[in-house]
Amino acid sequence: HEAGVQVGLTYTAEPAVLAAGGYEYGDTYLHNINALLRLDLEKLIKIPRTTFLAKYSSRSGDNLSEEYVVPAFAEEGRYIYGEYFNKSQEAFGGQTTKLVNFQLTTEVGDFLSIDYGRLVMNDIFLRSDLYCNFMNNAICGSPKGVFTPYALNAYPDATAGIHTAWRAGDGLELRVGVFDGGWTEQNTDGWDWTLGNNGTAVAAELQYYFDRAESGGAQSVIKLGVNHHTGDFNNFRTGEMTEGHTSVWLLADWMLYREENTMSQGLATFGSVVVNDDEEISALPVIYTLGFIYEGLIPTRDRDKLGLMITYAEHSEYNTYTHDFVSGIERGNETLVEITYNFILGYGIELMPSAQFISNPNGSKDFSDATVFGLKLNVNL
Repeated sequence: HEAGVQVGLTYTAEPAVLAAGGYEYGDTYLHNINALLRLDLEKLIKIPRTTFLAKYSSRSGDNLSEEYVVPAFAEEGRYIYGEYFNKSQEAFGGQTTKLVNFQLTTEVGDFLSIDYGRLVMNDIFLRSDLYCNFMNNAICGSPKGVFTPYALNAYPDATAGIHTAWRAGDGLELRVGVFDGGWTEQNTDGWDWTLGNNGTAVAAELQYYFDRAESGGAQSVIKLGVNHHTGDFNNFRTGEMTEGHTSVWLLADWMLYREENTMSQGLATFGSVVVNDDEEISALPVIYTLGFIYEGLIPTRDRDKLGLMITYAEHSEYNTYTHDFVSGIERGNETLVEITYNFILGYGIELMPSAQFISNPNGSKDFSDATVFGLKLNVNL
């Protein structure tokens, strides 16, 4: 590490069970293994203020939401509900082993940095350190509105691009990125370097910090962003392809209360609103999230975190494939509540029980409200 070489390995497992409601009782197990290599190229080969980052991801297991809550496929094809957007287990990504990040970062002076190579867009935009104190994919990683119809990519997907971050003083930061838009058309191993398969994505985010919380605790920040993807997307209403898609978002993190004589312990909140411009191609036209996290609530458990998260997702009325071969059924908007308690056990180990209560799961009124219990295990080496 002192010589400029950092190696990391993380194992995340998320067993979960559908305890009530949905399609049928069932449980699944899935995991993600993330390997990381970071090189300080200034220390190693004298390239000034430049680092190299590579990540590899291996995922395995079944998705509870599509298997049992609102199934993508069931016996005799009775229900063909397609992709479940706000998945109960955020680490699901199919049975894949793939290259993720493969990038360089160069610092230009003290206020400008440039990332270039194969980048993960939600490493840069729509992110917060608070989100993955939960297990549901509605918020862990990033709010999901801009991922339907994949107008912005997320780990473990990466794409060729360039991103700049400019810090204008202590409080203001501007991020701008241009990315190849065809990551869903590439080979799933992550080694496909072809460009131009489906347009270009351009994203920008303006961040204003009231407190960067460099001494601990949640940052107090407001973020306003936009993403435009020039590619072609399936139109739910016409069944044809529609060109172009735009999303805008507003995010906020805030430290509401710090316990006396501490920096990180206390109550933090976060909120997000994501709006898409065309519900004929976006499955989630608008999605809202509000959450609270209290660190150190229980005496002697100073690093543990208690979390509460509420998501309200408006589903497109044109997205009728979730009621395949059924006419005249109205889609409903989805409400999700998740309660977690993250035990920080030391030695890089975290154990987080989760309880989720979902009304109109995946926007379907065909199935009763669902109750999901899960357990998230993180081992960080």
